[in-house]
Amino acid sequence: MRPHRPTPRNLHALLLATAMAASAGCGKNGAGSKSPGSATVDLEAKAAAAKKAARVGSLVELANEDLRNGRYVSAAERAQQALEENPRSADAYAVLGAARWRAGDFDGSTEAFRKALSYDETNFGAVVGLGRNLQAIGDHEGAIELQDRLLAKEKDQVDPMLRKLRSLYALVRPDEAVPLLDNIFKFLPADDPELPVVQSYAAFLRALAGKGKMLERTGKAGTSDVALDTALGLKHALAVVGGEPVRAVFLEVREEAIVDPGLVKRLKLEKLGEVALPGTEEKRDIVVVPEVKFGDVAIKNVPALVQPLGDYKGLIGEVPIILGRQAMHALGRVTFDFPGRALSIEPSGGDAPGGAEALQLLLLDMRVALAPAVQVAIDGSDHRFFVYFGGVFKAGISVTRKHYLKSGHLPREVEDPDDPNAGLKMVFVESVSLGGKTLPGSGGLVMVNEPPDAMLGQVLNLAGFELGGYLNYAVLKRMRVTYDLPAGKVYLGM
Repeated sequence: MRPHRPTPRNLHALLLATAMAASAGCGKNGAGSKSPGSATVDLEAKAAAAKKAARVGSLVELANEDLRNGRYVSAAERAQQALEENPRSADAYAVLGAARWRAGDFDGSTEAFRKALSYDETNFGAVVGLGRNLQAIGDHEGAIELQDRLLAKEKDQVDPMLRKLRSLYALVRPDEAVPLLDNIFKFLPADDPELPVVQSYAAFLRALAGKGKMLERTGKAGTSDVALDTALGLKHALAVVGGEPVRAVFLEVREEAIVDPGLVKRLKLEKLGEVALPGTEEKRDIVVVPEVKFGDVAIKNVPALVQPLGDYKGLIGEVPIILGRQAMHALGRVTFDFPGRALSIEPSGGDAPGGAEALQLLLLDMRVALAPAVQVAIDGSDHRFFVYFGGVFKAGISVTRKHYLKSGHLPREVEDPDDPNAGLKMVFVESVSLGGKTLPGSGGLVMVNEPPDAMLGQVLNLAGFELGGYLNYAVLKRMRVTYDLPAGKVYLGM
């Protein structure tokens, strides 16, 4: 998200001038007029109010500058100072929400954005920022409604249009997206870093426009088998694709489905268009798979990119279809019972599965990929932080040095890494708390480098959200893991 618009630098002088002008003529006596003494007091009060407003504006501007330079702690401090001056400052709350997001504080960020909107329902920074937060938990309808509220007032603003586009892409609603895309291209600068992604979205959505409803779900419940490759994080189950049995790999870290050219040929799928991958000249054909079915549940008209998937045969035994976030969102609640080797699919929503712990699941947008995240605490600490959900380190949990120390450990405990090149220190984690449940102790890793590793560095750079490590498939393989992307939840059955 672009930084919240700064308050003009001449606000101090402007407000003082306004206060002086409002007091003009107050020196006259007569019916309804104030005495000279009252006029002086009134002028002083207005001048004091103007000075306070100027201080708030200056603090908000400095906080925005801090955000642009990555100084999120300072940005939050300045925003808090502004709120001490004016507890009803929507701009200060908007900056605070952005700073808390950067710090990995999802709840604090969401609360601050909502507070800003309670004072100004079309505050630019809060509308766009809260829209991103809602998208992270799967509430795309809520994100769209927010952006429409702002666009009704300022129809030429690019940021809310881009935010709305991301939700329409996740939901695959091309007929709504195409007119929006036409408008975006009128205002998006040619050097904007978002442009390659928007162009790929445009190619994908334009190819699907007028082709009917995408990702239509039928059936109430479905079942299949399930298997997990912990080294690569591959969850896969048997599906029926266009009447043909095919392994389906579930990858919530990407948006689109992917099909192999061989399957395209066997199903005689029509090429609808092609899309260039962002940042490359490589292109992929676009097709629509008529149906992907698991037992009694099916999703019809699954848009997909065509890409050779033969390398997967050596990993899972055959060439699969890949289902990304778009398809998983449409499926609803998908449960991977790894110990029982069973898959079940139900409608989204409802109570937690029996005995399961509900956790907030974030899907952090990195433009061309998504990072799943949940909140944890370790070793009985009150310090909670978000970690990548589904890492492939050979340990139960991997924690950054910063969050390991914040959890009550001493710097000397992470000295002399066991793998200096990767910056990894082996430790024993006595407990991992997930919501109200605690896992027993297991082997862990402390990531002592900065950035901790390439993936976490990418999440921070592209999603602007700090993650504190990984909850790895080494521990998840012992659980029943339910993804409910439309509800922004994951449920863990111990």
